[in-house]
Amino acid sequence: MTLQILAVFFPAFALVAFGYLARRWQIIPDGQWRGINLMNYRILLPAILFVVLAQADLTGPGAAIVTGVSALGILAALALALLIARLLKASARETAALVAVACVWNVVLFITLADRLHGEEAETWTGMIMAPGLVLATIIIVSAFAITREGSASKAVPALVRDPVLIACLAGVTVSFIAPLIPPVLPEIVVEALIAPLELAGFGSLALVLITTGAGLDFSALKGRIRLLLSAAVIRSVMIPLLVLGAALVFGADAQATTLLVLATGGPSAAFVYAVASEFNGESGLVAGMITLSVLVSAVVLPVLTALTLLL
Repeated sequence: MTLQILAVFFPAFALVAFGYLARRWQIIPDGQWRGINLMNYRILLPAILFVVLAQADLTGPGAAIVTGVSALGILAALALALLIARLLKASARETAALVAVACVWNVVLFITLADRLHGEEAETWTGMIMAPGLVLATIIIVSAFAITREGSASKAVPALVRDPVLIACLAGVTVSFIAPLIPPVLPEIVVEALIAPLELAGFGSLALVLITTGAGLDFSALKGRIRLLLSAAVIRSVMIPLLVLGAALVFGADAQATTLLVLATGGPSAAFVYAVASEFNGESGLVAGMITLSVLVSAVVLPVLTALTLLL
């Protein structure tokens, strides 16, 4: 079991570590990482999400339980983040950062780990897990940062409408529901050819996104506001996966789906949260520290939780 877990987690976290070293050693100059982050956020990540969600069977056996538990994880993260922010008397900008980091898990890391753990069998569940989680999380984080900047919820709507991740998620979910109802208009080979550029852009960039996650690690940002930093990491990588595991067991989710739910919701926060924070002039330094600590905590806790889940 130990070797199996190491074989699953080592390659992905090795790429994250390489990204950190690549920035530290200036293999790519600091000024260029922002452009790479924006490309991930605006092009590569949306491509991945659209392809996965468009091909997902969101009405198949077990879908209601899995999507429900996934959504529950995001809503629980939101509730915990707001509660802790209130207890810590955090400012509105600090609260937005805590909410964003707590609610978003690293989808690229999840896809990579799910494939290494269960291979093609994981594809049955990945879309079901990603759809509600990503749609809800993206709405929450964009709204949190936009409201903080603009001062009202109504002014946050234009930002939601333009968000590339949310557009990709909603488009993918729409296609997954509509496509089976429409008689084939084009030959399958033509459809595959049309989707191929998105697949190449998305899945060909998985390694780049993981490297960028490592490049975004900022240990200097771990100084100060330690209670907020620890709160974000504990919610993200400890409390939510445990809650999701309990809910999956209570509602009788498939064993493989349960493992993947823990794998998804226990991952660190996504690097694109930093890009969103920067776009809305949010607390990007605090976000960087929260993401960094969530990666460190997740690297230790997630393999253990996954192993325990496999034994249940």
